[in-house]
Amino acid sequence: MPKKTIIIKASDYRYPSRDELREVYKTNPDLHAFGYMSAYPMIALISMKKGIKEVHRDDHLQYWDRVLLNRNGMLSRTYYNAMVHYMRGFPDDESAFEHEHYINRIQFDQYAEIFYYHFSTVKDTLGQLLNVYYSMGFDVAKMFFKNVLAKIPDQAVSKAIMDFNVLTEITTEYRNSFTHRTPINYPDSRSTIDHTGDSLIYGSANHNFVKSSVIRDNMESTFIALAGLLDTLKMLLPQKIGGI
Repeated sequence: MPKKTIIIKASDYRYPSRDELREVYKTNPDLHAFGYMSAYPMIALISMKKGIKEVHRDDHLQYWDRVLLNRNGMLSRTYYNAMVHYMRGFPDDESAFEHEHYINRIQFDQYAEIFYYHFSTVKDTLGQLLNVYYSMGFDVAKMFFKNVLAKIPDQAVSKAIMDFNVLTEITTEYRNSFTHRTPINYPDSRSTIDHTGDSLIYGSANHNFVKSSVIRDNMESTFIALAGLLDTLKMLLPQKIGGI
């Protein structure tokens, strides 16, 4: 029996409305940066109020803070768009889909996958900022979020990050699967081969996948955990640089 043909038209794509976005905004926290600013570094050097290393640190700290702010914005927009398309509705069971469900699922899948990529960039940007803040000395090109934990001198900061890593462990697994392995949101149709002695046993596909409702819940808990970490670190990392 032939499969049902689904036709998606350009008119089926609808950008989230203001009311739909407000519905997501009011139930989710904001993602904050740290607000570091360094006013006129050359004046600080000429006036000899600060040394070269201190001015250099301040300049890099405010740079990574701006990058963090921008990447928070990209993550937030992706998250809001995914949530709106999920709210528009579709069941976990694709066999129960009506025509309007397909576009909602397509759009949710697209934004959900991008969300996990942006989550990784936000983490690594935070790692770059901590690298500068604590003068860890990591090469920018070889800097990843996981590198900084062992070199953080403040136990409260270390604990906040370790707690966050525990809360987002599955998130990291999802991101790595999307990026390096198999997409988590569609059934795995590959066959298997098991070695039993000198015999090979051929297995059919297991069709395992993560339901959209589970991905949606993970995205929400991840967003809340990230907002909490940023708010905590903003209190623990005082603004020590010039121009504040």
